[in-house]
Amino acid sequence: MANNGYTTILCPRCKVPMDYLSETEKSISGNRRVTKITRYYKCPVCGRRILDEVLTIKNNGDGIIIESHTNGARKILKRQVMV
Repeated sequence: MANNGYTTILCPRCKVPMDYLSETEKSISGNRRVTKITRYYKCPVCGRRILDEVLTIKNNGDGIIIESHTNGARKILKRQVMV
């Protein structure tokens, strides 16, 4: 179902439109910083979540790696070495 250029996802249980949400989690371990961004659909009635995408940004001081996980597929989007 299309609505003003946006796709509406209906909850498989409740058949109501789901909300699209994003969560950010940051962690530091030694000199390594990791930021994880999770995007998902959530039903406002029953609370069911459907995962859309997980972005992981890793910075260890020597370089930055950006990984994307979408529907079970893993892809390294960018690898940059700092000079």
